[in-house]
Amino acid sequence: MKKYLLTVGILTSGLLGLNTAEASEVEKDIIEVDPLIENLKAKHPDWTITQVVSDEAPKEELENYPVLRGPAPPLTALYIDKVVSQVGTNNEQTEDIGLQQTSHAVSGTVTVAVMQVGYGSENQWLDNERITYQNRDYKINVASLDFNNDRIIDGTYHTVTFNSDLKISSGASALYKFNSTSLSSPWNTMERTINIPHL
Repeated sequence: MKKYLLTVGILTSGLLGLNTAEASEVEKDIIEVDPLIENLKAKHPDWTITQVVSDEAPKEELENYPVLRGPAPPLTALYIDKVVSQVGTNNEQTEDIGLQQTSHAVSGTVTVAVMQVGYGSENQWLDNERITYQNRDYKINVASLDFNNDRIIDGTYHTVTFNSDLKISSGASALYKFNSTSLSSPWNTMERTINIPHL
């Protein structure tokens, strides 16, 4: 019932012509479960994994999420973990990444997951376009990771989802890039990339 009311509310607000700021307030109330983060929880039941929200979320929401307790651990590892993509119309394929590009051309919705061990200041791009919470073409999720349950966040798991049909021309490819600079060691910067070809 709540989901139905939320859908009706969003449709009604669109028909009434609410401005973007008002519409974004409605969207903030939607809590989406990220399948890749849920899979990570199943794979590592001994970790404390908490999906967090962006700084744009209401203050009362942010107060319920974990914060860093103790010194920020330095950035020690960064890697692209998985790419989930549609191949053709309905087939979805999840791929563990160890290559410089996906093993197949994608289409439709694509999700890229990045594992970061340690604390860093992150930036993401698709070709020359910066990926941000404000850019509505991308859906960003982040989970904090506590590997030993000492209430100190040891790392983060980032996912970004986008429509590859809109972002990558047919027959072309785009370079996804994730860059992080260690907060405790600002001279330590890591960057990982993967080439994503489109059908």
